[in-house]
Amino acid sequence: MVSNYEIFLKTDMKQFVGKWVAIAGVGVVAAGDNAKKVYEEAQAKMPGKKIMLFKVPEEEAMIF
Repeated sequence: MVSNYEIFLKTDMKQFVGKWVAIAGVGVVAAGDNAKKVYEEAQAKMPGKKIMLFKVPEEEAMIF
């Protein structure tokens, strides 16, 4: 079984820059501008699965 983190590492996130993204078992299951709505959409699509929710930083963002 592949973890959500492994999926995150292997997925090209360029199309999601500045968006909230939810990964749950099979890949990206929801994305958008509102974290709560993205999470709720992911829960509806993947009931009972662990959901990894994160925001893809803008290209100019520096992460430490």
